[in-house]
Amino acid sequence: MTDLLFNQDSYLKETEASIIGVQENIIQLDRTIFYAESGGQPGDQGEIVLKDRVLKVVDTKKGSKPNEILHIVDGPIDQSLINQSAELKINWELRYAHMKMHSSCHILCSLVDALITGASVGSAKSRIDFDVDPSMLNKEELNEKIRDIISKDYPIIINQITGDELKSNPHLAKGAAVSPPVIDNKVQTVQIGEGENIIDLQCCGGTHCQSTKEIGPLEIGKIENKGKRNRRINIRFSS
Repeated sequence: MTDLLFNQDSYLKETEASIIGVQENIIQLDRTIFYAESGGQPGDQGEIVLKDRVLKVVDTKKGSKPNEILHIVDGPIDQSLINQSAELKINWELRYAHMKMHSSCHILCSLVDALITGASVGSAKSRIDFDVDPSMLNKEELNEKIRDIISKDYPIIINQITGDELKSNPHLAKGAAVSPPVIDNKVQTVQIGEGENIIDLQCCGGTHCQSTKEIGPLEIGKIENKGKRNRRINIRFSS
């Protein structure tokens, strides 16, 4: 198992680790800051710096076991790397864009009272598919509310609940088909706002900003018809 440092601090850009596994072009580490593709958020890219060379991480995926993270590198590697120490460096510009976009998606979720049927987080734009009555969606009103939430600089708070608590509060899982990951009977939650001003609270294993103001200017692009009750809402950074 790998210690997932990005769950403890999503702003950690560099750290040291030891290589515990090598297979073809995949490296496993005892600890990592590389987020693995999940929940619509892409896997991190960056570098694994060794004593004699630098390996480019082109993608990060989840393995078949809990807390198994697969760092996919560009170039030949072999078993001689096992037990070597390495310095990890993520592509921070890309990760931070994903963090801001993922938090933006949660803002949108707070404004659309419907189950999510699909989602994709990008570095400049993202989209969420909702099982929603289309008459409930007003693009201008949604954009106005998004601007208001961002400008009020609500804190974004990461916590954990147990798997049993999730079962007792199924509304915290907003996906229609996909359930949030439960690891060691723990589930990560993301809360926007605090006290009497909680805007959104849901289970999510992604990386996020610390406050809504970090997101910057944001707007809804197209609202697409993907079926009788399925609407795709596209969001993007704006100038």
